Amino acid sequence: MSSRIRQRLAEILPKNRIARSVIALTSGTAMAQLIGIGVMPVVTRLYSPADIGIISLFLSFSSFWAAALSLRYSYALLIAESDEESHAVHRLSILVTVLMALLGLPVLWALQRFDIFGFGLLPDAALIISVPVFIGQGMFLVYRSWALRAGMVPAIAKASVIRSAANAVTRVGCGLLGGGVSGLFAAEFAGACTSMLGLARATHRHFAASRPMTMAAERLHRVARKYAKFPLLETPSAWIDALSLALPLPMIVVLFGPEEAGWFGLARLIVSAPNSQIGAAVADVFQMELAKAILDKDAQRARSVFYQFLRKMALLGLAPLLGVILICPWAMPMVFGEHWLPAGYAAAAIAPWLYAALIVSPLSRLLSVLQIQEFKLLYDLSAISLLVATFFVAQWLALSFLQFLLLVSAANILGYIIYAAMLVWVMERKLQH
Repeated sequence: MSSRIRQRLAEILPKNRIARSVIALTSGTAMAQLIGIGVMPVVTRLYSPADIGIISLFLSFSSFWAAALSLRYSYALLIAESDEESHAVHRLSILVTVLMALLGLPVLWALQRFDIFGFGLLPDAALIISVPVFIGQGMFLVYRSWALRAGMVPAIAKASVIRSAANAVTRVGCGLLGGGVSGLFAAEFAGACTSMLGLARATHRHFAASRPMTMAAERLHRVARKYAKFPLLETPSAWIDALSLALPLPMIVVLFGPEEAGWFGLARLIVSAPNSQIGAAVADVFQMELAKAILDKDAQRARSVFYQFLRKMALLGLAPLLGVILICPWAMPMVFGEHWLPAGYAAAAIAPWLYAALIVSPLSRLLSVLQIQEFKLLYDLSAISLLVATFFVAQWLALSFLQFLLLVSAANILGYIIYAAMLVWVMERKLQH
């Protein structure tokens, strides 16, 4: 990340430790994102839009499945009462992650076998690579949460860069060798596994001193019950939320075809860069700081953190929003090739939707910290209902590719406005007590 962007973040975000944490996380994530986007002009010339559409289809499922690989017990690592208890939560999270990764294989096989939502386009390589990719993704998220508890922001940033670099190098290398879509699947495997291993070593070293001598099954059962709201309420909510993000792509495959899915996949990669660079880092730091305030029973500090992040994120996202709308429609074919022209208009269509997500999504961690995930579950059910409605409306009216994206964007913006109002209401109501 350039020094100018770091300076701008320092001016906009809350000061001192919070700003430093956000900037450190964002710097690593930005570097990772720049690596991914930087190689895309090469990737789009080595692979066809249909190839990109197929890997995007797989990634839509993997992102959906990854949202609940640990049944959200990984988020309990941030609010565990002691480092010793966090070891039990960590062990539980790893066991659940491996089991859920194995369970993901028959689910993906069924989608491919019965050609549900276009998943019949996936090659057998997708099934072969899925379990190790799921395990790598899930364990990375577990160790990321544990590292956040320890304030190990540089280690997280480094792991993000390694993940992106491994993915990019493998994509280009396999593409030059004529690997086709199988090379894209190999890249996902390389990225998922390399990032997890380094972060795991660093985190284990940090928490080695607090590691208990034994870890009885009864201890795991006790923490599983203590944080039962995470699998019972937050996991369904996370799945529905991830489904809302993943579903547009298979919908596009069904309505229009794999080429349009490739255009959408590239457009979302470009437009979601601020969310990936800034939104994820802000969400992690927001959750970390809010959890500290709640554990300290400091309602005033918790309220201040919430509203600071709300105002600053609304301001921070304006420049990327305007940049995408004004630049992408003419710049996309120049950078990625003439056959990617529709991706530029797709990027402009979905930019307002992802701007709303950049503001509201990080603040939703409030519900996890307060362990009132039922509110998020209610929102997610309404959001997925709106999205499904857009699919049937598009079929009924025979909308074009761009019209469908505009409709999806409008539906998501409406959902995020309602969600933001609900979060403000929850914050005020809970902190009164």
